[in-house]
Amino acid sequence: MTRSIHVWLTVTATIGLLACGGERNQLPLADGAEDDTSDGDGDGDADADSIGDADGTSEEETGANFVPLDIIDDTQCDPWAQDCPEGEKCVPYGSTGGNWDANKCVVVDGDGQPGDSCTYTGTASASDSCGADSHCWDVMDVDGQAVGVCTPFCDGSPDDPICGPGTSCLVANEGSITLCIETCDPLLQACDEGLGCFWANNDFNCIFTAGDIAESEPCGFVNDCAPGLLCTAGDVLPACAGSNCCTAYCDLASPECPVEGTECSPFFEEGLAPPTYEDLGLCILPGA
Repeated sequence: MTRSIHVWLTVTATIGLLACGGERNQLPLADGAEDDTSDGDGDGDADADSIGDADGTSEEETGANFVPLDIIDDTQCDPWAQDCPEGEKCVPYGSTGGNWDANKCVVVDGDGQPGDSCTYTGTASASDSCGADSHCWDVMDVDGQAVGVCTPFCDGSPDDPICGPGTSCLVANEGSITLCIETCDPLLQACDEGLGCFWANNDFNCIFTAGDIAESEPCGFVNDCAPGLLCTAGDVLPACAGSNCCTAYCDLASPECPVEGTECSPFFEEGLAPPTYEDLGLCILPGA
């Protein structure tokens, strides 16, 4: 089974660098920085604020293939308002046939409820077997078919997103993607099989793993790194061959960093760590 979705994440003005009510530490993912990786394979360019794919397969093969590009304003509907005609829903799609970069109305072809298994037709057509309140997410190739899980759209607004308990609103691709994704603890890494607990702009969410890149190696996407690692700016690490590299999360209560020259530093600003994240740290250069 092969993961088959890329997601291009950007830190937008609507979510800034806030996470669970706490301000992000001085180590945000590089916003717009180029790197020496592509799709998690170590070749080409990518951005550390994106979610990548492990195998580099095309949309025709797997249902999705997302790489960074200039955002094209070809939006036909508002995913927050879900303002499509009756019998349709507003979903993210690739206006150029590859990347999620806009929204459009598609006919509701199924009745899958949040949590149900679903099928996905690809970013160009962007149809799925989910009902009107959800979209097929965490898509992977299963015997040649793109299969995922029906995931609910966020309610509320960009300034005040609303999701159910245990989830938070993932806003990606300049706001074309607005889905309620399971939250998690990066120190525990207790997500379902095939998923890792990754920092995704404004929270820690269970997201499909892609590259499994090792610590200190160059990365370009949020989920390029192996679970337990963060793709962060290379200038806060002692040795990084690209603009961004993978580094380990650590426990401030028992600080251990495997890479020489790094120390366990708080992930959040002092006094602003959300509940359960008070002991979360990141292995970086002292004082970075």
